[in-house]
This record gives sequence, C-alpha cells and structure tokens, in this order.
Amino acid sequence: MMRPKFLRQRPLLTLPQFIILGAVVFAIFIAVDLNKRARAGQMVGVGETALQQEIALETTRQVELQATLDYVQSDDYAAAYARDEGGQLLPGEVRVVPLPIEAASQPTPVSAVGQDPALNARPWQAWWRLLTDAPHPAR
Repeated sequence: MMRPKFLRQRPLLTLPQFIILGAVVFAIFIAVDLNKRARAGQMVGVGETALQQEIALETTRQVELQATLDYVQSDDYAAAYARDEGGQLLPGEVRVVPLPIEAASQPTPVSAVGQDPALNARPWQAWWRLLTDAPHPAR
C-alpha cells in the first residue's frame, strides 16, 4: 500500500545541505582552534618581553654591584673609611669638627584672644559660606 503524496515525510536535510552544514561546523572548529593558538602565541611573546626587561635590569644591577665591590676592595676606600669612620688621620693632617651654633630662642608671640566670631554666627551663615565660598550677604 502506498501512501498519498501529502503524507510522505520529506527528509530534514538534503545531501548538499548536509555537506554545507558539515563544512560550516568544520570551519567554526578550525577558527576557534586558530584563535586559541594565536592567543597562546601572544602570551608567549608578552612573557618573553617581560623576561628580557628583567634580564636587562639584573645585568645593570650586576655591573653596579661589581663596581661597588671593586671600590670596596681598593686602598682608596680603606683610607676614606679610616679617616671618616675610624677617626684616624695621616701624619700632617688636622681634624676639623664644625660645632653647631645655638641661637637664643625667642619667646612665642601670644596672640590677642578676642571673641570667637563663630559664637555669634547663625547656621545659615555657615552653610552659605560652605556652598558659595563667599562672605555671607548682609541681612
């Protein structure tokens, strides 16, 4: 027994539609994977730049520390330390120690204490001053 034409089910997707849908899904998968790889590559580059900057900074610090080490091991440093910190002098040198001069202290001036203007102020005058930064208007 045959079914009438209007009762036959049409397939959901035809073969060309199914192929196109598969190609679109595959293209989306490839695009997502490429995007993920591009971001990973960017993160590697950012980390490399930060690491190069840190290496340059530490190299500069190493040169500074080496220069300080060379100076500390020199005879000039030993002489300066003995003269400044140890209080030792070479023959013929005279130590000069500056003495601070103490000035006579002046008495603190006493201000004339008068009546506080805030005692006679009204609340609206304080608000007016805060809001406008201008003296309050005459009454």
